[in-house]
Amino acid sequence: MNVHSAEKNIASVVIPKFAGGNEKKPVPDKQSAEAEQSVDATEGTEADSNTGTTEVNETSQEQQNSTDSPENTPQPPLEQKASKPKVAYLTFDDGPSKYTDEIVAILNEHGIHATFFVIGSQIKGNESSLKAASEQGNYIGLHSMTHDKKILYDSGSSAKFLKEFNKEQSMVEEITGTAPWLIRAPYGSKPQINKEFRNDIVKAGYKMWDWTVDSKDWKHTNKPDKVMQEIKRQVSREVEVILMHEKKQTVEALPQIIQYLTNKGYAFAVYKPDQHFSVNFSNDPRL
Repeated sequence: MNVHSAEKNIASVVIPKFAGGNEKKPVPDKQSAEAEQSVDATEGTEADSNTGTTEVNETSQEQQNSTDSPENTPQPPLEQKASKPKVAYLTFDDGPSKYTDEIVAILNEHGIHATFFVIGSQIKGNESSLKAASEQGNYIGLHSMTHDKKILYDSGSSAKFLKEFNKEQSMVEEITGTAPWLIRAPYGSKPQINKEFRNDIVKAGYKMWDWTVDSKDWKHTNKPDKVMQEIKRQVSREVEVILMHEKKQTVEALPQIIQYLTNKGYAFAVYKPDQHFSVNFSNDPRL
């Protein structure tokens, strides 16, 4: 079991620029005005990450054309825009797996995308699912080759860690045609990754995401209701990066999770490299 023992680790979110809002129009029975509004330029406040609050420096409407959005869509009057939109980034670890296609199908049904942090050793035999997830608008991030804590961290050096991510990056690029630079450290970046380690990750050109909400689906086997309870208990910030895994209970809870977040006024977004923002336990803006 891939256990994340990071109960106290809550990343602050530092956003220089991002575009929120669903890339696709929600299905008719999922009505949420907030989810359909574009992100307005805002200025936020900075707070201690230990309190679970979020720093939002600036947000701006996405300037690039999206294959999921109509081109040249007329913008609503300024007074109709959300002054402080709430955005949720759904992220799934430890795939690709037998659940990947089902997760993507649920996302498609709701007109949203997610960010998948995949394990290199899981790719063989699941190449088609990985490729399909990418082609349908989801971002494929890296989660190491082995997810083995001893191999990745026990030496205290970044050498084996980066070797695994470099190898996996090449594998994903061969399948999807894109070399991903966003990584997620197995078991979270803290306390495993110190400043010198982070320096090496920065030099290698990678960005690194932790999370703001841990669904604990890795813990609640066959208990989708418990996963849902964790989401409800933890979600409170203007921007949430939600940690989930490719597991049976997650698949079962996912439609409810999406509906709950929609009802709470969250729009959904997928990671975009040109709109990167910092989400890590060390609050390192370089990552």
